[in-house]
Amino acid sequence: MAKYLVTGGAGFIGSHLCEKLIELGHEVVCLDNFYNGNLNNIRGLFNNERFLFIEGSVLDVPLLTEVTRGVDHIFHLAAQIHVEKSIIRPTETLEINLMGTKNLLDICKVNRGISMTIASSAEVYGEAPGKHSETSPVKPQSPYAASKVSAESLCVSYFYTYGTDVRVVRNFNTFGPRQKSSGYGSVIAIFTKRALEGKPLIVYGDGEQTRDYQYVEDVINGYLVSEKVPKGQIVNTGVGEDHTINKIANLVISISKSPSTVEHVDPRPGEVRKLLSDVTKIKQYGHVNSYTLEQGLEKYISWVSKYDLDSLGVMK
Repeated sequence: MAKYLVTGGAGFIGSHLCEKLIELGHEVVCLDNFYNGNLNNIRGLFNNERFLFIEGSVLDVPLLTEVTRGVDHIFHLAAQIHVEKSIIRPTETLEINLMGTKNLLDICKVNRGISMTIASSAEVYGEAPGKHSETSPVKPQSPYAASKVSAESLCVSYFYTYGTDVRVVRNFNTFGPRQKSSGYGSVIAIFTKRALEGKPLIVYGDGEQTRDYQYVEDVINGYLVSEKVPKGQIVNTGVGEDHTINKIANLVISISKSPSTVEHVDPRPGEVRKLLSDVTKIKQYGHVNSYTLEQGLEKYISWVSKYDLDSLGVMK
């Protein structure tokens, strides 16, 4: 069994990854400063002797030096993840996403026994027709996307310059339990909350923009598989199917049996029209998607309907 550091481990995806690693018998150090994370996401792990939570930031170099002692692999998920927030706070976004990554790369450079997987995003591809493979051009259309391109490039440069054992996972859109449904939340989480409350589902623009949605359990499998990916490489995780926002809204209304309607408002700046993954590469390493969009939505909406919508993690 191995020892893992999961940065951003109290976040939506990070908490699921921590749980899976513990389930597999590993030791997990979870680092989070609650910029995006929530203590409720990892509360169920606190009684496990193989789980250690440390509150802190990836910008704190002395702390990173301490928490990486004895670690075999780092899953680096800590980031400022929201396109809209990056437009308002570009400097903060770049500092967290680029400098936080650099700090961990420096540790891996010195400690050759530590390997790393960094979470990136399909947003790096920007506007382009067809499927996006790892060799597709990148065209960041927001400060968030630019910060991820920069962090990816730094990872690849550390591999070529120092031989650092790092690989990059470009996640396409993810949904599932614990995803935020307020503020800068995900569209599926926001749609689900509003549908269960009987409120209109707000769609920006014409709703014909598309996304490649993957259920969170499939994303976690992608991260586990990424350890088999050679260092210096980039891989996509997704399904390879794109769906319009209009379709998503109508599916959520149908599955939740909601009286909600769909309302269209002005489009948002920096939003990419089409994102579709080519996942041929990661499948070569054994990655398999277990959920269709409809199956994932049914499981997620069932989960949300069992919880108090105003207090995530508190049972009705």
